[in-house]
Amino acid sequence: MREKLKLIFLCSLAYFVIDAPVQMTNVLPSFAGIKNFLPFTLGLFFGAYGVSGCVIGCIASAFFANPSASDVIRECSCVIVTGLGMFYGWHFLKKSGRISFKTWPDYSRYILLLVILSLFSGVIYSPSGLAVSVQAGLAYFLTGLFIGVPVNILFSSLLYIEPVMPHGKFLTYDAEFCLLPSAESLEGANEILEMSAMKRGVNIKRVLEIQSCIEELAIRIQNAQPDARISVSVIFGDAISARLHYSGEKYNPFHISKDEDEIDIMSLKIIKHRAIRASFSYSGGENTVHAVV
Repeated sequence: MREKLKLIFLCSLAYFVIDAPVQMTNVLPSFAGIKNFLPFTLGLFFGAYGVSGCVIGCIASAFFANPSASDVIRECSCVIVTGLGMFYGWHFLKKSGRISFKTWPDYSRYILLLVILSLFSGVIYSPSGLAVSVQAGLAYFLTGLFIGVPVNILFSSLLYIEPVMPHGKFLTYDAEFCLLPSAESLEGANEILEMSAMKRGVNIKRVLEIQSCIEELAIRIQNAQPDARISVSVIFGDAISARLHYSGEKYNPFHISKDEDEIDIMSLKIIKHRAIRASFSYSGGENTVHAVV
């Protein structure tokens, strides 16, 4: 629950920070501004939590412009329609559950939903006034296309944000395995990685990089927690994403203690040098490490 509340807070903060300066000018109509891309992106990746955050941010930023209640309701309605529409529409049209922007079908799916949802937004803003309806719909479409697409690519490739999934649907990974404190377990994991990478046409050099990264992290974790069972999930793409989950006391493998020898410190520095992203989180007795190389 704490992670969900944190996600809602961050989404509301993003919406507020982007929208409040525009509202303070009190010059542009409520449907204007780059904030319109946020429901398309945050809704797509975080579903109801991203949409809830956008709604809260919308209401908070409205205090700076003192708009009418009907304006706030219209904007919140557009946030809900565009955010949840993109979320459920994407996962209905793409069965794998993965969010990616690599092929023409991916872009076509997003643009199709963007056009439909932008039209709905225009109608919500002005059901009887054609000019305002067209302006509002166009504002949502342009920001969703020219700002939303680059942000979505960043989220789904370099950052590898793990999306929220609709009920009954699960994210698919290219490789999944469990590491136990034994050499045989690591050998089996490397075989799974190599076979999965071969199916995806991944260069062997990059496979060796993620193998060494996972191995070094696993050694550090199991040195600190000898009985740790480490669940590993890997996605191959423009970069390679590896998530490691293990229960127990909080232990951050990226933290360097004073009594570590130079070899261990050097191994950790190599991981940090290779990684595009390296993060650690702890919640409810569950440690999560995410490395993107």
